[in-house]
Amino acid sequence: MSDTDLDFDPDELAMLRQLFRAEAHDALEAVTSRVLAGGSARPTPDTLTEMMRVTHTLKGAAGTVGLDVMVDLAHRLESAFAALGREPSPWTPSTGDLIVEVTDGLRGYLDQLATDPASAVPIADRLREQIRRIAVFGILRDAARDEEPAPPPRRSTREILAPERPSTDSMAIPTITITAGLPDTEALPEPVFDVPSTEIAVPEPKSYLRVEPDRIDALMSSAGELLFDRTRIERRVQLLRTVARDLARTRQDLRDTLARGEPPASGSMTRGAHESAGRASTALAHVENELASQTTLLSQTTAALLDEIEALRRTIGDLQRGLVRIRMESAKNLMTHAARTLRALRRATGVHVELRTLGEETEFDKAVAEQLVDPLTQLLRNAVAHGVEPPEERAARGKPLTATITIRARQDGNLLVLEMSDDGRGVDTTALRDRLVATGRWTLARAQLATDADVLDALGTGVSVRGDADELAGRGIGLDLVRQTIARLGGEVKVTSSAGKGTTFSLRLPLSTSLAQAMLFKVGGQVYAIPAVHVTETTIVEPGISTAIVRHEQLPVLRLETLLGHGATAERRPGVVVSFAGKAMVCSVDKIVGPREIIIKPLGPLLAPLTLYAAATISGSGKVQLILDPAQLVRRVYPDAPGEAVDASSGPMVLAGRALVVDDSRAIREAMTSMLGREGWIVDVAEDGARALQMARQQKYDLVVTDLEMPELGGFELIARLRKDERFTQTPIVIITSRANPEHRRKAKDLGVRALVAKPITRRKLLEALASRLEPR
Repeated sequence: MSDTDLDFDPDELAMLRQLFRAEAHDALEAVTSRVLAGGSARPTPDTLTEMMRVTHTLKGAAGTVGLDVMVDLAHRLESAFAALGREPSPWTPSTGDLIVEVTDGLRGYLDQLATDPASAVPIADRLREQIRRIAVFGILRDAARDEEPAPPPRRSTREILAPERPSTDSMAIPTITITAGLPDTEALPEPVFDVPSTEIAVPEPKSYLRVEPDRIDALMSSAGELLFDRTRIERRVQLLRTVARDLARTRQDLRDTLARGEPPASGSMTRGAHESAGRASTALAHVENELASQTTLLSQTTAALLDEIEALRRTIGDLQRGLVRIRMESAKNLMTHAARTLRALRRATGVHVELRTLGEETEFDKAVAEQLVDPLTQLLRNAVAHGVEPPEERAARGKPLTATITIRARQDGNLLVLEMSDDGRGVDTTALRDRLVATGRWTLARAQLATDADVLDALGTGVSVRGDADELAGRGIGLDLVRQTIARLGGEVKVTSSAGKGTTFSLRLPLSTSLAQAMLFKVGGQVYAIPAVHVTETTIVEPGISTAIVRHEQLPVLRLETLLGHGATAERRPGVVVSFAGKAMVCSVDKIVGPREIIIKPLGPLLAPLTLYAAATISGSGKVQLILDPAQLVRRVYPDAPGEAVDASSGPMVLAGRALVVDDSRAIREAMTSMLGREGWIVDVAEDGARALQMARQQKYDLVVTDLEMPELGGFELIARLRKDERFTQTPIVIITSRANPEHRRKAKDLGVRALVAKPITRRKLLEALASRLEPR
């Protein structure tokens, strides 16, 4: 299969092949580990089954990204494992060694293919020879007689795997999971390349450090514990300083006592008594000197300990910043996804628009990037639906016929600023003000007093500037979800617009989800926190009032002592001014602790259902401090604030619908995401059937694409369970598998599957499957 047949642009193909290479390294390492774990013993049937599934998955993924030689090699290795499962088939220590040599060689082949495709050709031939040698041991004798080589594919051996590029696997791009099943003796033979044999040593693979995110999170947690330890040590030092001061005062009192002490008249003392008093005075003076020496030593030790604590503080800071940098990725990946999304929108709507990106080198947490994908997609759809004028209208205004959407990323201190601008018609604030009144969101008096900025802040409260709704936009719910997502990340959304010139959405949020600046305060003896980005200032709240004047503006007061169940008090209290989605309010508290950099911890299962809390942190003394959700606080005061509960049926609108793709190959998931994204689908992914079933319980999907053989829960069982759910009885389901045999087709038809597509999958095959009905073949 040539690169042009794959229907991916060069950047997408390079990214997919890079993902496949990382996935193949993990899969081959898993095979190696299973062989080595058994020592010289023959693998168990379950072990062989898993090894066959892994290599079959690799075969399907390699075909999807157009690596035909890798398809052939994986097919041969899979056949070897299948033969090992048949009895009798001998197993010797040399068999295990040879399998390990083959898996190591496959990793070396992929690495070499990435840097020098021409030199990878003889490596592939050597690997074929090694697999053939397994047959010499008798493992594949019966399979070798049955195997018929397929005609060579159209593609030459000049396969190209792009050099190292930034991975996009951390982004929450909707992806499609399609796993490969167990080997089937009835499956069609895969293409085989016949290359002249040349003995060549497999080059040593390049060294790459690939770390699971959970391990980084564990290190971040350990760094946080160090921070808590430092705080506890600081408290002990403060105690030592207090003891030193007390000793100094005691010493001074002793000196004063000695200085005031007057010996009795000589006539009233015997000579022995006089000598005894002298000795006592000398002893006390000696004690005073010793006390002075120990006090000085304690002071010096405390000062040195303070220096060590400062060094520890710097080291912990460096460790935390280093760990945060490990989790960082550039904005380039997010913007690449935006480009694909906009291309799909162009195809679906016919709008003439291009994308301009700035600040691609800006780095931020991968977890933040994952959460930004859906908001960015919604803002793009909003710009196309509301902002961009038709060509004739743009021409009449003297604008270029092609509109421009600009995405700009930059760092502002510890914050990420992501701006999306269009050069369209802008927001008609007059029309939006009228709609707010017409829908009952605002009173006429409020609308007359509101500024244009107030009107723009009302975007995303279930009100749209459009009078009608379609699949692209018009309900005003999408921006509401954008605000909710950004708020959960501790950020905020600002909107500016100029009539006839365009609209800009500014997203300000922390660079990392693990560290953040927060305002800490006490209520009822408990310390709470609010993200600092939503705190504008502090004030004083008088007793018995429901509003407060802050900078000549009347703001509602939320009594946190009442909300948090600590009871109301009739006295002046400090207040924290909180702003979210253009809504400001004053939260009364007992005491303001002040701004702090905190380590954010997710809520456990016990507190997760309590929506008032967004997360938690831990104090230096080890106490849990809850982080309040500013969106929930504002909603207690403003009933029409963004984030109101909406009916599930009025969720984010999509062009074609929301699809769920289930597969254990990440490369295939990415490929399928790209294919469906071009057709206007929003795609969620799951790595196996069990995860897919869990997601389906929480979300209604308009399309399900799944593989058959997967860990935990297979494709057929997943489909059967979905069909028992009344929400999915009529949902189109497409199977993508290498098991396109009559038995599977018959079973798929019985389950009401729309189509069964044989791997490798292409966009043409996928579109045909979506438009077809499953027929017996």
